Amino acid sequence: MAWRRFFRRRRRVAESARDIQFHLDTETRDNIARGMQPGEAHAAAIRKFGNPSLIREEVYRMHSIGFLETAWQDVRYSLRTMRKSPVFALTAVLILTLGIGANTVIFTVIRAVLLKPLEYREPDRLLRLSIDSPSQGYQDLGFTQLRFEQMSASARSFAALGCFLIATEDVTLSGQSAPEALKAARVSANFLQVLGVNPILGRGFLPEEDRPGGPAVAMISAQL
Repeated sequence: MAWRRFFRRRRRVAESARDIQFHLDTETRDNIARGMQPGEAHAAAIRKFGNPSLIREEVYRMHSIGFLETAWQDVRYSLRTMRKSPVFALTAVLILTLGIGANTVIFTVIRAVLLKPLEYREPDRLLRLSIDSPSQGYQDLGFTQLRFEQMSASARSFAALGCFLIATEDVTLSGQSAPEALKAARVSANFLQVLGVNPILGRGFLPEEDRPGGPAVAMISAQL
């Protein structure tokens, strides 16, 4: 009902103004008929009826929506300010644009790094293990191969353990086309299984390929 009154308020306000004027004129004529002078009769009618301006404001308020009125007043004030001070308006718009852009970039990074789940199977079950020793002044250290094998053999709290080297290596892919420089990472044979990822084509690594002296094999990732 408030929205309906808002869109019909001009007609309602005009009707109220006519009603107010009609009652004032009627009361003024009655006062003149009682022997009052026209000016005195009109003043007495206003005293009896009330202040017409206050009544019209009250009618206008009854058919208005507060936040829309405030928003429209702010918009008109902003437009007037922009016309009077175009340099100030351009500076404000530029600052707002930079602020909104910076917030968008920051939120995008936070969403990609912190909020967006990892694109792996059951990402909430994945953990990254490292060695931390604040007392000795080092943290986030990796495990030796021997330590990793001991942990894999004795671990009871994990379904599986896989390892990878943080540092990448520079390799060259050669074949039928021109050689291409790529980045490579060393991982354990079950690394993709731990992540729950299957190759698009071909197969994954085999256990015998993860032993010293095993076949030298590599897996090429797809460029997405």
